[in-house]
Amino acid sequence: MKRILLLLVLFVVLIGSSWACTAVIASGKVTSDGRPFIFKNRDASEGINNSLITLKGTKYQYVGVVNYSTSASPTSIWYGHNEVGFAILNTLSYYFNSATSKANTSAGALMKKALGQCATVAEFETLLVQTQNAGNVTLSTNFAVMDTLGNVAFYETSNKTFTKFDVNDPAVAPNGYLVRTNYSFTSPYYETTNHVGEQRYKAACKYMEDTFGEGKIDAVRLAHEMPRYLYHGDTQVNLWNEMPANLSDTKYVYFSNFIPRFTSASAALMQGVLPNEVAANTITWLAVGWPCGSFMVPILITPSLVFPEVVKRQPSTYKSEMCSDAVTLKNTVFTLYRDNEQVTDSIDLAKLINTEQTGLLQRMVAADNVVWQQGNNMIQKLRAGTLTHADLSTYYEWVDAYWRQTFGDVVTSIQQTITVPTTDDVDDAYYSIGGTRHTSQPDTPGVYVHRHRKVLIK
Repeated sequence: MKRILLLLVLFVVLIGSSWACTAVIASGKVTSDGRPFIFKNRDASEGINNSLITLKGTKYQYVGVVNYSTSASPTSIWYGHNEVGFAILNTLSYYFNSATSKANTSAGALMKKALGQCATVAEFETLLVQTQNAGNVTLSTNFAVMDTLGNVAFYETSNKTFTKFDVNDPAVAPNGYLVRTNYSFTSPYYETTNHVGEQRYKAACKYMEDTFGEGKIDAVRLAHEMPRYLYHGDTQVNLWNEMPANLSDTKYVYFSNFIPRFTSASAALMQGVLPNEVAANTITWLAVGWPCGSFMVPILITPSLVFPEVVKRQPSTYKSEMCSDAVTLKNTVFTLYRDNEQVTDSIDLAKLINTEQTGLLQRMVAADNVVWQQGNNMIQKLRAGTLTHADLSTYYEWVDAYWRQTFGDVVTSIQQTITVPTTDDVDDAYYSIGGTRHTSQPDTPGVYVHRHRKVLIK
């Protein structure tokens, strides 16, 4: 029998969602190929239309991800890397400057400036000090930075202060990696405010321990898996254990504060270089759009500045094709509506994953594997110094065609809209987070959904 969980909420609480993200950084000492990395799953409810752009700063050419903007040079970059191998990203840190303020309006502009002029982590730190000393900035964020010297660090940053966390320091990062979401451990309000994103922090830590606890970290594997990790850090629910039979086996489940969320807009892993390896070998593994509905593409900075068309910001729309398509695919999974408004913390799990392997996420994972297989030869040529403009162009043209084919195949097979009951028709049962229906109030403590509301039974 189908277990149908109608998780409808009258008010969607998106505390921390505007610029909330999940990030992991690692030293090359603990990766399988010796290359360091910084990773970010980006949540951006106000910047859902993400795209790739390339710009020249005061010193360096760089690639970065931007929100929708009609400007030739948008004011903010949300992560990226430059031609000399410097890379940067951030996660918003709520309530660093005060117990009530979560403003962070200067982070994107500072990252843009850093990509254009910084070659090393030390140069970024100098820029950060200069920026803070100049005043008139609003920073409440965790910056992650990486360079070709093997330096990788988080900077927990407020308007006037910062604390550096170096992953190469065993006293700071005994496992050689660090995780951050949307709070800072050095905030003076750490104990008195909610740890925004703590569920995702716990989930990311569990993923790292379970996947790489006994060996070296495979950065490419992490880039493909963490943005689609379906374990909840608080409830400890793993949706892979709840799979319906097929696309038609409708099963609505609670989907809030997983690493991927309705507001997830893109994901990227900037992979650095080995000692004495050229900076041009730095790679950004990028998925624009909802990460469960898009695939990862390796982005390189070459003299020809050629990139896949599907991830680039297009001059006609100021959006990227992959991101727009991924939003369409996301809306086939978030199929519950109330009063013509989409419910953003509930999904039809059957459309995402199912035992027939026909769910959106399963199809994207399969596509990811094909993109990696086709791209591996190109990457090996890059690292051997034999990659040509023709090689890269051919691969990216194939990526464009393959994305369009994948999107067309998936959207036609799973698109479906579900109409939910009106208030008069609403089910009076209680539903657990895992999808179990109770005809009366349960005796077991926990979070349940009853008549469109989440309730806590103690």
